[in-house]
Amino acid sequence: MEPPSGPSRRRCVPCNRLLLAASLLTFWTLPTTTQLSIETVPPLATEGSNVLLLAHNVTEKTLRYSWYRGERIETIQLIASYGVVINATAKGSAHGLRETLYPNGTLLIQNITQEDTGSYTLLILKNDLQTERQTGHLNVHHPVARPSLQASNTTVAAHEGPAVLTCLTDETGVSIHWFFKGQSLLLTRGMTLSLDNSTLTIDPVSRKDNGDYQCEVSNRGNSSKSDPLRLHVKYKLTPESSSDLSAGAIVGIVIGAVAGVAALIAALVYFLYIRETRRSRTL
Repeated sequence: MEPPSGPSRRRCVPCNRLLLAASLLTFWTLPTTTQLSIETVPPLATEGSNVLLLAHNVTEKTLRYSWYRGERIETIQLIASYGVVINATAKGSAHGLRETLYPNGTLLIQNITQEDTGSYTLLILKNDLQTERQTGHLNVHHPVARPSLQASNTTVAAHEGPAVLTCLTDETGVSIHWFFKGQSLLLTRGMTLSLDNSTLTIDPVSRKDNGDYQCEVSNRGNSSKSDPLRLHVKYKLTPESSSDLSAGAIVGIVIGAVAGVAALIAALVYFLYIRETRRSRTL
């Protein structure tokens, strides 16, 4: 006769739950590893500026940092290496006298040029003689030359036109933005831009268009503004311009005129009263 199996199964249920809990705890407490990464600061560099290639998530158990030009680990491409134990830096064949390697693995490149554009690889030798590598990329943009602004006519009568402003630049692959009185230009009725934003046309011109205009050209790395150009808008009274006066303004003008006439009448009455009073006293 076989022994009953019910009680033994009940005793195993708590054991199974403990094993499941232990497995979940082990899963959630597994150590997380972070991968070595390279950050370019600033991310969009301009020719003539300085750039840092920052090494992130570097292990503390490091024997040597080595930076290479390009993506391949070759002696001829070595820029510089730093020995942590001996606290010394050695320059490589690809060192251009503008690179500085810091003890934390960061590489500084000063006064960058277009020729510095490309990939840079960091190789780390750990205490266990294992290596880790990561590649970063540097993009160098040339400075944008200042544009100039010209107008078909800098003096225009109100309600006439057109006034055409053109942004002149020799740069290619740039975007053009417009400013009015130092603020980003908001297109109003009568204003149109060409497809490439290089020409601003105002037709007809209103008194609100009077002021300084500028254009700005920019690429991914930098930008440059033109000198201000002032558009003078002369006021010319026309049937259309008279409609620019609001009803409140017209009422204000009428009330002011009436008040002025009333003041003159009151002054005249007072003058006559004083004169008659003096005359009656002399009789």
